[in-house]
Amino acid sequence: MKVTTRFAPSPTGYLHIGGVRTALFNYIFAKKFNGSFLVRIEDTDKERSKTEYIEAIMKGLDWIGLNPDQQPIKQSDRFKVYKEEAFKLVKEGKAYQDDGAIRLKIDKNGSTLVKDLVYGDIDFPNRELDDLVILRSDESPTYHFCNVIDDNYQNVTHIIRGEDHLPNTPKQIQIVNALGYKGFEYIHLPLVLGEDRKRLSKRHAATDLMSYRENGYLPEAVLNMLAKLGWSKTTEDIFDLGKLIEIFEVKDIQKAGAVFDIERLNFVNQAHIANMKIDSLMQELEGFNKKNGFSLNDHHDGEYLLELCKGSANNLSEIALFIKPFLVDFDDYNPEDFDKHLRNSEAVINYFKNNLNKLDTWTEESIEKVVEAAKNDLSLPMPKIGLPLRVALLGRAKSPQLNSTIYLIDKEKVIERLSKALEIITEH
Repeated sequence: MKVTTRFAPSPTGYLHIGGVRTALFNYIFAKKFNGSFLVRIEDTDKERSKTEYIEAIMKGLDWIGLNPDQQPIKQSDRFKVYKEEAFKLVKEGKAYQDDGAIRLKIDKNGSTLVKDLVYGDIDFPNRELDDLVILRSDESPTYHFCNVIDDNYQNVTHIIRGEDHLPNTPKQIQIVNALGYKGFEYIHLPLVLGEDRKRLSKRHAATDLMSYRENGYLPEAVLNMLAKLGWSKTTEDIFDLGKLIEIFEVKDIQKAGAVFDIERLNFVNQAHIANMKIDSLMQELEGFNKKNGFSLNDHHDGEYLLELCKGSANNLSEIALFIKPFLVDFDDYNPEDFDKHLRNSEAVINYFKNNLNKLDTWTEESIEKVVEAAKNDLSLPMPKIGLPLRVALLGRAKSPQLNSTIYLIDKEKVIERLSKALEIITEH
């Protein structure tokens, strides 16, 4: 049997983190068995469904690397099919018309068995099921009806979705049986929760997938993070999609809700950034740099600057902001850093302004000699030298080692910023 899974988003909003997690598990399960991963657009809600959301969903899946093996189908194109199937059931006596709508007859005796590969066998008493509306009075199909028809049409073998859909499953099995379909295997995933252990919503974190791209998270990191939400095969923290497909097993899916932790995502993203080749990282970072008014291509040693700064922040957006003062003048000092380190450091600033200006060659080695001499000449410990200089040159106390920091700023700009710092110190 060829495995086929599907991700069926509703285009009534943008692609959110919970949906991406569902798409990911559908994708890796299909690829585990050399099967097909499909996408179906559930746009039966004509009032709320929008083309822009469809485009955003597909763009998001492309960015994250979960591309379908076939062109997506849209349910809005198949209304005629659903209508024909509904009236066929009426003709067979399995459904009936009710005030313009069509309802499926449910045998209230016995129960409907749901065999779920995560939650096990669950019996749902049929007496708790109402006769299902499958076609509304306006001839639009209901969610359960069109999904069963389309899953059969697309030759879906395994339905993988959130466990909040588990109560829907007996209803859909009733439709499967009425239509005479073979049926499907079910895999229900634990819900994605916020840190308060309530269902993830906008109050917990940015849930729109593309907001993570805009903030500088890597798609590999997002997938890595989402894979660990409700699945625990490996103790490894960092892995790629190929590795995930290799080691994935349904039996390792957990039943308890999985907590989304932005700090965890930051950790994973940092690790993926650290593992990137510097030229690839340069390319990924360029768009964020331009938003901040600079390009590393204009720096005298851009690759080296990035190498030293890439571990300084959680994402590409923050890295760009960290690098920015090396190339772009700043207006203000960090107030706390100014008061703590720079305000009373006129002697240090003067010393470096005079001695750095005398350098004929602008290298880390020549600058390091000035730093070493300063420790003796000024009789100060290194923090009393390095921290004031960092604040004077970058507006903050955090940077790479001192000689590298100075080297990575143009000599002319270093002298200019030290002069400005002296003016500010005098004024205060």
